[in-house]
Amino acid sequence: MTDTAAVARMVRLVREARGWFQRDLATAADISQGFVSKIEQGLLPLTAEYLDKVAAALAVPTDLLLTSGPVGGVETTCLHHRRRSSVMSVNSMRAIEGLTYLTRLSVDGLSVDVDSVPSKHKLRRMPIAGHGAAAAVAAALRAAWDLPEGPVENLVGLLESAGVRIMRRDLGTAAQDAVSTWPAGQPPLILINRDLSPDRERFTLAHEVGHLAMHELPSEDQEKEANEFAGEFLAPASDLEPLLHGLTVRQFPKLAELKMTWKVSMAMLIQRAADLDCISASQFKSFRIRLNQYGWTRYEPGDLPAETPRHIAGLVTAQLDRHGHDIDAVAGQALMLPEPFRRHYMPLVVDELDTTAVRS
Repeated sequence: MTDTAAVARMVRLVREARGWFQRDLATAADISQGFVSKIEQGLLPLTAEYLDKVAAALAVPTDLLLTSGPVGGVETTCLHHRRRSSVMSVNSMRAIEGLTYLTRLSVDGLSVDVDSVPSKHKLRRMPIAGHGAAAAVAAALRAAWDLPEGPVENLVGLLESAGVRIMRRDLGTAAQDAVSTWPAGQPPLILINRDLSPDRERFTLAHEVGHLAMHELPSEDQEKEANEFAGEFLAPASDLEPLLHGLTVRQFPKLAELKMTWKVSMAMLIQRAADLDCISASQFKSFRIRLNQYGWTRYEPGDLPAETPRHIAGLVTAQLDRHGHDIDAVAGQALMLPEPFRRHYMPLVVDELDTTAVRS
């Protein structure tokens, strides 16, 4: 028997993930908006005929709509957003949250019957209250993972080896860099906006790891704390402070060299210099003005090598092998239709093959 309440949650979640309003789904499915509203309120069960129509309109298999969706608040309390701007429409935010949940369902499906590789270290909860400051949490995590002094060479590889699932997706807005989630009993997941520069992507990933480790529930200072965590994790004060002491606005060539060594942006190095009292507030302001004059506030000179996530690509490859390279069957296991699956997941396999070829 179909669970009307569960179907109602999934219809609304998938609709919102597409960025649609109820009227958009009504038009696409050739039903009334009132009918959609009653479905999403759980007031009307979806018969097989209408289930097929709604699923076709949303471009998802009916099996997805019959999957139990998140019960109010349980999933969203563990979602963390890294934004360039605090201003975002409710519709955009719900679309990103819906995409995150659907991605988790797909990756969970792709993980079925695939042997996991034991890791030397795992990401764990490290509440900030037990360490006193976000920088102390970052230092403790580096120590727990036996990281040597100096820069983190391959952050994506490090996080994936710690059980963090990472996937690049178009989040539908340049205002959002990433979103992360870690429901109880499940692996942590980070969706990162496609086409970020490598230095911004690395900082964003470290920022999200800070959330995952420190913030099981939202808090007022969580963004500041996640930034502090990211700065210390990627560029520890004990290593960086001697290099930034006495920095002046004439030393952008030095910043460019440090960027390539530490694999972080010049803007982050300037922020670290201010946070560590290596430069004064007026010097920090001068640095920011100079960055703006150079047009470097969004994209800086000096290209860092991209780091390619490999875990989810490995799951896709394993499922293709299990299913005799039947993409339709693998898409069904991911609770997706074949065409969207090809568009979003098959390029991961190509990227993995390209990365492997470069390494060899």
